[in-house]
Amino acid sequence: MTPRWLLTTLVFALPILVVAFGVVLGASSLAAGLGDASGSRGLFWFAMAALIFLVIDALLLIALLGIRALEEPPDGDSRHP
Repeated sequence: MTPRWLLTTLVFALPILVVAFGVVLGASSLAAGLGDASGSRGLFWFAMAALIFLVIDALLLIALLGIRALEEPPDGDSRHP
């Protein structure tokens, strides 16, 4: 059985990671426009790390929801009361 707190954490982390990715990538572009090459590069890699965490979060969420769906008995099945 999958714990409910884990699903809640993954669901709430998804929009947070999306916003973090967008904001940090925008800050990286802003730093590049201002001429700060090293700061832009650091922010870019921080945004890539947020993107990697976002993909991992989405894959874990899909897997856990699939496992949870398989654990529940099917509705309307008269063979299994």
